[in-house]
Amino acid sequence: MINLKNYISSFFFNDYQRWPLWIPVFFGSGIALYFSFSFEPPLWWALAGLMLFISTALTRRLPVLYLIFLPIGFMILGFSIALLRTYVLKTEMLHYSLPPLLLEGDVRQVELKATEQGLLYQRIFLTNLHAATPEKLPKTIRLTLKGKRERLWPGQRIRLLAKLTPITNSSVPGGFDFRRQAYFNGIGATGFALSVPEILSSSSSLFTHLEKKREKITAFFIHTMEPPLGAIAAALITGDKASIPEKVRGDFINSGLAHILAISGLHLSIIAGVVFLFIRRGLALIPLLNLIYNSKKIAAIGTIVMSLLYLMLSGFGIPAQRSFIMISLVMGAILINRTALSMRTVAFAAFLVLLVLPESLLGPSFQLSFAAVIALIAGYEVWKNPLAHWIADGGVLRSFFVYSGGLAFTSLLATLATLPFTIYLFHRFSLHAIAANLLAVPLTSLVIMPSALLVCLLTPIGLGTAPLWTLGKSLGLLIQIAATVSSWPGANIGVSQPPLLSFILIILGALWLCLWAQPWRKWGFFPIFIGILGFFWHELPHLLIDGQGKLVGLYEGKTLYVSSTKKGKFTAKTWASYLGTPEIKTLPCKDGICQASLHNIPILISYDQEHQPCENGAILIRLEPSKTPCPAAQLTIDWYDLWRHGSHTLWFTPKGIRIQKVNQLQGQRPWTPQAIPRKDRPKQKLG
Repeated sequence: MINLKNYISSFFFNDYQRWPLWIPVFFGSGIALYFSFSFEPPLWWALAGLMLFISTALTRRLPVLYLIFLPIGFMILGFSIALLRTYVLKTEMLHYSLPPLLLEGDVRQVELKATEQGLLYQRIFLTNLHAATPEKLPKTIRLTLKGKRERLWPGQRIRLLAKLTPITNSSVPGGFDFRRQAYFNGIGATGFALSVPEILSSSSSLFTHLEKKREKITAFFIHTMEPPLGAIAAALITGDKASIPEKVRGDFINSGLAHILAISGLHLSIIAGVVFLFIRRGLALIPLLNLIYNSKKIAAIGTIVMSLLYLMLSGFGIPAQRSFIMISLVMGAILINRTALSMRTVAFAAFLVLLVLPESLLGPSFQLSFAAVIALIAGYEVWKNPLAHWIADGGVLRSFFVYSGGLAFTSLLATLATLPFTIYLFHRFSLHAIAANLLAVPLTSLVIMPSALLVCLLTPIGLGTAPLWTLGKSLGLLIQIAATVSSWPGANIGVSQPPLLSFILIILGALWLCLWAQPWRKWGFFPIFIGILGFFWHELPHLLIDGQGKLVGLYEGKTLYVSSTKKGKFTAKTWASYLGTPEIKTLPCKDGICQASLHNIPILISYDQEHQPCENGAILIRLEPSKTPCPAAQLTIDWYDLWRHGSHTLWFTPKGIRIQKVNQLQGQRPWTPQAIPRKDRPKQKLG
């Protein structure tokens, strides 16, 4: 026991330089703890938490207590910051559909979306709303404008007739929470336009000017280049992926190249590298200027400025924020003649992003971006010195071999690091992601992004034709790579939703493996192994009921049977992805009633209020309000149950039927939907 204690103590204190790397981990754990609550903590918890965190500094002179209380202090700080963020936002969420309203609002953002036929329509974000209604309107809403409409721009104030509906809740317990995401994006409702928008006025501010510039650049690429090249170019430059056709988007996802469509750290790093090289080499051509000023430091300043401009232009995505912070730290180190520590830079970037946007911890962008970069840095920390010595003893051929192997090694590390997140969040993975990235990443780094940068810089002065041609050809090749790889067998393997505990164990094990430098880092393989085993112990639900009362699904024999193929198509696809099954079939239905059986228990699904059968020992699912009770039934779930509790999932076990309800699992949080009876809603005044 004493030897084990000395063994652990030796590694722990010899790894003291890595201690700061765990600060964002404990901070993020506190944020995760806050979001796991089934109720909203009072504000004084956050204030008390901040005081507790400050008090941890008082234990500094007591080293043992300091090492114990400081991690706890950062967990408390993360919890408090997340609570304060929620309290400050106070996003007003719509909980029920409203009748058509004549709305006035300011256009904050415009997205161009593509239909299945390839036609473009607008999706706008309106703020500062006004309407003649007693209802308290959300601060910001998202509206869809289909058909040929006049192009709208940020800063315009418009009037239109619109139908508003609440943000859709999760379709399965524990699934992605769309309402929580909307809450932290400040969006309280969604809907669609019923009339042509009338432009009342236009205004200009720094934000609207920036948004308008983004929209104009997006429109330039979409209308100048052939589809879908323009949509891909717009995604790479401005981050607007809305106009990418579903087929192309699916090819990129199935081939493991979806990260290229996002404004990621890769894009910003490429831009930064090109700008730094261009400025420094350009100054080298002017000997007198090069002798008077330090060209390396001038290039560093220019790189920070250009990176900031690109960050603003791309919409401040989480991966781009992380990359910008790291680039700024590296360039700042150049300015003060220091060398930035890579892993500490990542830790600082993660802490800063979570401090400003704690909700980003739950988003795919944060998780995938930081997972990939942490794994890459940890991997190259291990292999950097051996490879450097091996190259030093060889020639050009050995250097080329290391470069080629480095590309494969980078793709392998990034793929393995993001694999748990890809499976847990998207329920799929590709066997050919490494091969696809070996081709696509160099093409993006060496040709596509430099060409796109030149297009943006040279087009305003009339010299953008040549780089635009190069950009189009290289994007065509990129799309071809994605389409080819996605057609290979094993390109899109569906995986059912793994247990949350397995996911947490794998992430903690991976962090232990990457953040420590001493041999005890290998202990991280143990929780990873246990987490992988947990994938095989997870029992999937047998019956799923949509909270909107549109769809019911039965999962049996690796097949999802649904009550309708016309209603709830998105929900059916979500369920199929959640269950890891590609096969969707329709239940036998007649006269408004669908019949099935699971574990010898009859299941009757009625979606017609006039036909609501009753059978002894059956499970009755009534997608309309119940007209007559059925005491003989084993279980009855009707429209009111779905209205109050959201989507239901049922498991048939030897101990009986187990039920999970989305709203009960979420608890009472500011973003969860509320079942508000009509009598409690504001009354529309007549006359």
